[in-house]
Amino acid sequence: MLYVVGVGAAKGYLTDKAKQIISKADVVYGSKRAIEYAEEFIRGEIRVLKKFGREVYDEIERVAKEKNVVVLSTGDPMVSGLGKKINGIVEPGISSVQLALARLKLDLCEVVVVDSHGKNSYDEIERALEFRGKVLVLADKNFDPSKVRGKVTVLENLGLENERIGEEIKSDLAIVYIER
Repeated sequence: MLYVVGVGAAKGYLTDKAKQIISKADVVYGSKRAIEYAEEFIRGEIRVLKKFGREVYDEIERVAKEKNVVVLSTGDPMVSGLGKKINGIVEPGISSVQLALARLKLDLCEVVVVDSHGKNSYDEIERALEFRGKVLVLADKNFDPSKVRGKVTVLENLGLENERIGEEIKSDLAIVYIER
């Protein structure tokens, strides 16, 4: 059996269902950060993922034919996560998008979410702003908010002790809210 489990945007955001699934796994894969979020519930073997890609995903799927396997995904596996990359049962988690919406007091149906990690998405953001007028951008340090027109709010490290809301990006754990 193979599960892709969201561990939340920070430690303490695991759902009860996720805890149950993780505790029953023979093998748990995840990034160092994802493992840290779930470590107290892991009973099986831990395999830290240092690289991601089809080759790694195929190996995980092979192991899951013989063992109960969980792949941890930070946040929610279906928000720019591993949910579509690995062929398993997806158990959602609390994403940074959900935390950003809560901090901004916005409904998900009011915004368009755009992934801008490691890519140029300024044209996509402009189209989304024309369509909805409000955009949440999953950003990293390379994203330049000054390249888009609108009021910008940067939310960083959501759910962590050093959570910050401001106007400039200082980390790779950022969401940029843009409103026209």
